Amino acid sequence: MVRAHEAEVKRRALEVIDFVGLYHVRNELAGNLSGGQKKLLELGRTMMTDAKVVLLDEIAAGVNRTLLGDLIGNIERLNQEMGYTFLVIEHDMEMIARLCDPVIVLAQGSVMMEGSIEDVQSNPEVIEAYFGGSTAA
Repeated sequence: MVRAHEAEVKRRALEVIDFVGLYHVRNELAGNLSGGQKKLLELGRTMMTDAKVVLLDEIAAGVNRTLLGDLIGNIERLNQEMGYTFLVIEHDMEMIARLCDPVIVLAQGSVMMEGSIEDVQSNPEVIEAYFGGSTAA
């Protein structure tokens, strides 16, 4: 029974590795992976636990744009195909625009506003809080 369970876990792990696009490095130690590959691996780890709500904190930090595109694509697939819900804390507004609806802006531990990405990006209070001034010329 233990061997059967172990074989099932290995099969599932290989499926997950393939899903996140790391099958080509499946025999590599995690410590040898690039920063972006490590983020993909972390996303895969959440799949192994079958989590349905996942908190992502600054996942774009230090990730090259190509791998970031892969990571975002995987997040979208998990949301659309498998019903995962993601709470994303991130400063990359392109990523937020692609992934989040609604967008909730926090300032000093409180909700400053909630709305579409367009509303958030044009809100004078958000601009003042995050950029120190208006965008008016």
